[in-house]
Amino acid sequence: MTNRHTKSGFTVVELMVALAIAAVMMVYAVPAFNDFTAQRQMAANVNYVISGINYARNEAARRGTTVSLRSLDASDDANEWGPGFCVTETADADCGTAITLFAPEEGITINGTNALNTLGDLAFNARGMFTGGVTGEIEVCGTDADDDPGRIVRLSLIGRASVADLVCFP
Repeated sequence: MTNRHTKSGFTVVELMVALAIAAVMMVYAVPAFNDFTAQRQMAANVNYVISGINYARNEAARRGTTVSLRSLDASDDANEWGPGFCVTETADADCGTAITLFAPEEGITINGTNALNTLGDLAFNARGMFTGGVTGEIEVCGTDADDDPGRIVRLSLIGRASVADLVCFP
């Protein structure tokens, strides 16, 4: 009587087939992951804008005085808010004496449009209401069509912010 030992494992052909299947799956997964990453970065930058607006409103109501959301560099009419922004307690204060700073990622533009175009300062009164007396939008876009869609942050007369999708590169 012979005692046969059976050996278990994968053959080279089975391993090659498994590697080929994994390679095909990676070809489809990597571009989808890159798109997902770009969308998450866009969402994070939009959240910076929303957080800045809401923080300024809340601080104004909490402190009982006017609080401003101020651009770090409003000299670029197409990207007033892109370099970053801060929350200050007085309208004439610069961001050096800020309550807090917000620094969005590089490679995006954050531009005020309509009535908010060229504005580098959004002030909120002691009740948390926007003192500008206008409505407007802030567009958040990437630098190329791959980051499309962008987002648009709408600021109402009372200072409430809402977000919608935006086609930055039609």
